[in-house]
Amino acid sequence: MKKQANRIIPITALAIVLLSLAPMASASTLAVNLNPKTGLAKIDSVSSTKIVFTYPADSSVSSFLRNVSSSLSLKGSFDGGTSGAHELQGSFDDEDSHIVVKNMSVAFGYTAKGSATQFVIDKSTNITAWVSGVFSVVNGSVTANLGWRAFVIRGAMSLPLENHNIDINLAGSTMEDSFGDHAYAAGFLQTAAWGWWNRPTLNYSQLSTPLSTWTKNYDAATNTTTYSKTISGSSSFNASFTLNSEKYTLTSTSDPTGVVTVQGYANAVGDSLVMAPAPASTGVGLIAVGAAAAVALGLIGYVVVKRGVRPKTPLAS
Repeated sequence: MKKQANRIIPITALAIVLLSLAPMASASTLAVNLNPKTGLAKIDSVSSTKIVFTYPADSSVSSFLRNVSSSLSLKGSFDGGTSGAHELQGSFDDEDSHIVVKNMSVAFGYTAKGSATQFVIDKSTNITAWVSGVFSVVNGSVTANLGWRAFVIRGAMSLPLENHNIDINLAGSTMEDSFGDHAYAAGFLQTAAWGWWNRPTLNYSQLSTPLSTWTKNYDAATNTTTYSKTISGSSSFNASFTLNSEKYTLTSTSDPTGVVTVQGYANAVGDSLVMAPAPASTGVGLIAVGAAAAVALGLIGYVVVKRGVRPKTPLAS
């Protein structure tokens, strides 16, 4: 076993060094729904992480990992100010101390499976939170500051979920949990992983581009303004390497999507949305023109009738 471990550790160390350069989230989404009337914002964060490590079927790595299989699915709800919501609150405090988490619900799960040729971990962390402190009045206009939207939870986010105290954020914690009873594997991976072990998976920093550069859409029927941004394929990561004539590959892709929706019409100024009167739609314009025309025709008719009536004069006697 010791000889086998000595061979695996250098391979794992090289793999983790390469993986540490790759973004961790895959097909993640962040949706922020703003309501100026209540002053609250609803945040729906869905972070999906996939790690794929591929190896030859006759390699030592294959013989070690092919029988590993585990899964987990947990949920929990937390009030603002509790230890459960502390880490999320802290990530907002780094960007805007006015943002206050009112409550939060979490759904966490992963599946891990080792086969003869690859080891795959799929992890999903869903967070729904209500926050206040987003809106303020600036120069007489209601303004929503969204500089905090590209938040990153940098440390462990340990939560009590269904009688399990589990870290839902760091990549190393997910790796460690997914190995289950294979403590030896977790031990040498942690030794080899260094910086990667503490890499956050709840990371939306790629959505930090100004809202004024996002795609805008206004729906007059529902009176809502939407700003959206997708990072398509620009953060894909693929690496392959050969060790002792054996080929290994790593893949990871990050395509986060951000959607910000606000009730009413709003213009983006940097990282803020400024509420403004909705532009007149084509339909409203036609109605206004029609009404004006009707009034004008009515006035014309009144004048014509007025001018066409002659007062009767009495006949000369």
